[in-house]
Amino acid sequence: MGQTRNRGENLVPKYSFTAERLADTLTPGETASASGTLNASSPQAARKTVERSLRSRGYEPTGDITITQE
Repeated sequence: MGQTRNRGENLVPKYSFTAERLADTLTPGETASASGTLNASSPQAARKTVERSLRSRGYEPTGDITITQE
């Protein structure tokens, strides 16, 4: 599994995510999807981070968000 070492800290797992059917709150009626990677302490922490990030960019998740450890 892919893990990243942060300068002298414990290993932090790397996760990939895919978010389907994101409602664009700035342009009603528009939808999008997103994917990427991030480091997080757990799958639950990764999901919370992805949801918070999407909302801060004007997207509301209306479909599945898949989190997979790399």
